[in-house]
Amino acid sequence: MGIRLSKRRRSNTRRPSTLRIDGALRTSSNGASSSTPRRPLNLIASGPSSSVPRRPSSSASSTTSYRSCCSLESFYSLPTTPLPDLDEIYNAYVQKEISNKLHFVEEEPEHAFTTADLKDHGFIGEGMYGKVNKMQFKPTGKMMAVKRVRIISNRNDDHDTNTSMKQVKNEINAIRSASKCDEIVQFYGVTFNEGDCWVCMELMDASLEQIYIAVHGPALQWNFFDELVLGSIAVSAIRGLDHLKTQQNIIHRDVKPSNILMNANGRVKLCDFGISGYLVDSVAHTRDVGCRPYMAPERLQAQASYDIRSDVWSLGITMVEICTGKFPYGEMFDMPLFKLIETVVDHDAPLLLDTNYNFKTTMFINSLLIKEVNERPDLKQLMECEYFVYHDELQSLQEHVANFVQKVLPEVEPIPQ
Repeated sequence: MGIRLSKRRRSNTRRPSTLRIDGALRTSSNGASSSTPRRPLNLIASGPSSSVPRRPSSSASSTTSYRSCCSLESFYSLPTTPLPDLDEIYNAYVQKEISNKLHFVEEEPEHAFTTADLKDHGFIGEGMYGKVNKMQFKPTGKMMAVKRVRIISNRNDDHDTNTSMKQVKNEINAIRSASKCDEIVQFYGVTFNEGDCWVCMELMDASLEQIYIAVHGPALQWNFFDELVLGSIAVSAIRGLDHLKTQQNIIHRDVKPSNILMNANGRVKLCDFGISGYLVDSVAHTRDVGCRPYMAPERLQAQASYDIRSDVWSLGITMVEICTGKFPYGEMFDMPLFKLIETVVDHDAPLLLDTNYNFKTTMFINSLLIKEVNERPDLKQLMECEYFVYHDELQSLQEHVANFVQKVLPEVEPIPQ
């Protein structure tokens, strides 16, 4: 609707004097008006008292009609330079305020650094938006995991390169603010080199994917996964996800074995937050991010939103996979998308039925895989259940996990580049 500002003339002939900003107005001698096609951001003035130029209407009517237009630019000087891109602003902030500073959690002082201060010890993994190498900070000998992400692009590049800055921003925001959470990899610092952003993080010994492959592999042939270690993995993952939600209001959206890391000290931690997303009223809206085979049914369906319980489902798929030594949906990674959606949405959930595991372990894992989202437990309910509380309070659990990892690590195979 237009914004009308009407003024009554003192003469006997009353004709409206109208000010509009959303379109043109025709005014006839009898005061009737009719709209013409709207012109956005134009101020329209009409009536005999108007002081702006008028030109005759093209109408064949004997009644004289006038339309007078005045551009908003004649009243205000509008900027002609486009607003800067928000990612570019964040990039500038990171480079000025955060970059070239290393701060190890166990040490107080910061270390100034550039890429020249890092010694590359080789490829160790790959996230969704960058490769990860093991590197050493030469002045102190500290070993780190460094993810290198390409972020500099020109306006003619495809959007993948431009998108990578957003992923870096998500990752830095998540791990910087989680420095006090034991279940999330620690952030050390960031630097830039020839269009690449180097994100320096805590180095772990292996991913859960590498661990379970070794456990079920020909060298060890254990055929089942240690149940106390399973409990530790569940507790750590749930605590990490809960920290992201309650402290930062974000959802991970890519929980899977390769994004859960372990070390020889018995620690289990979440990593790779490049596609984490902010929650609005505890709900996320973007569906097309993450690894689809681990996605919950509600994310694969055309639903408008989902919540933290989609990460609970992904954790359930992960737990079944490490228990059995294989992905529960078989060759889903090679399935066409429509077949994948049909399998997850229309078929039964891939529950853990292996009799090598006790009843409480089986029941807990299967509770994560309830297909109806409203019946699936959320993080708060999981943290109150008996299985979680038992493992969370078990004093010797970290030592047990450390011994387990130390036995498995010699059989862990490096990730092929």
